[in-house]
Amino acid sequence: MNELIGIRSFNHLEINDLKRDFLIFDKIFIVGLSEWKEVFEKKSFTSTEELLEQKGLVPLNDFIIYNGLLEMNSQVKKNFGDIDNYYDKNKTDEIDFRNSNIQFLINEGKLIFDYESIKKTKFNSDIYSQIKPVIESKLNEITNKSLYDFFMLCDLCHDLKVRILSTQYDESKFLAIPCEDSIYNIDGITDKKQDTFHLIFNDFPILSVENLSWEEIFNFKSDPETYNSIWGLRNWISNVSKTQKNIGEIEEEYRYLKNKYEQAIKLHKLKTSDSVFQTTIQTSAELIENIAKFNLRNVSDLFFKFKENKISLMETELKSEGNQFAYLFKVKEKFK
Repeated sequence: MNELIGIRSFNHLEINDLKRDFLIFDKIFIVGLSEWKEVFEKKSFTSTEELLEQKGLVPLNDFIIYNGLLEMNSQVKKNFGDIDNYYDKNKTDEIDFRNSNIQFLINEGKLIFDYESIKKTKFNSDIYSQIKPVIESKLNEITNKSLYDFFMLCDLCHDLKVRILSTQYDESKFLAIPCEDSIYNIDGITDKKQDTFHLIFNDFPILSVENLSWEEIFNFKSDPETYNSIWGLRNWISNVSKTQKNIGEIEEEYRYLKNKYEQAIKLHKLKTSDSVFQTTIQTSAELIENIAKFNLRNVSDLFFKFKENKISLMETELKSEGNQFAYLFKVKEKFK
């Protein structure tokens, strides 16, 4: 099965954001988590010299990321001895909650971070030629400035790597998830498909997810009817992204179709609400009577009336213009 994998920066890894992500994506690839584990858990190298000895020449983007982690590791050692002591002294319920949730998702195979586990399908050298001047200019700007400025540059490099990976790998399978301060819109790094996804999700905030458990999210998506509607949404985005329409024209089509679908569902519910109410009242009385008389056939007929209403709604969903967005409405209805 062709999965849809979101790509997110390790520096922007909040649990509620991940819950929203998993309502759409099958898995999330975390850029920077592998590098973090190399420096802090595996202790593969402790200096820039050791980094270059092991890896040789690395892209400037990666070089800054690794040096940011090495500098952080140096500060941790200086002030706390090691990373475990740092966590012991700074541990909070919020940090424990975040770390335990992330580890759970890693164990479940939902969060992935090993670059070797995903197959690269293309490489665009032009991307690096565009990115390098951006990074170099920022690097020059922070000369003789604070360590905070350098870490902000590291954050930028993580965000750029998210975008780079989304263009290097199978575009039907991987999609960049930008952080709030993703501000560098470089040609070839963000494409029309990504822009279309972000347009829809920003316009249609799904819900508040704080009280949702992982089991609720994954069980909801495992329902065949629900999961098929996800593919309807993904298919529309993929198809419209291949057209000659610009993002403004795509937005117009999206809003038109979403409105048509919403109106069709509202009209259907208005038409069926009276009959559902009548069926409920009738069923309450008839059900007691038929059960008392052991008239199981009539009991079955009464339950079938409710099934007919459900089938009617499903038919309306399938036939309505804009049904590509049914999944968004299902999520909103389920978890409102």
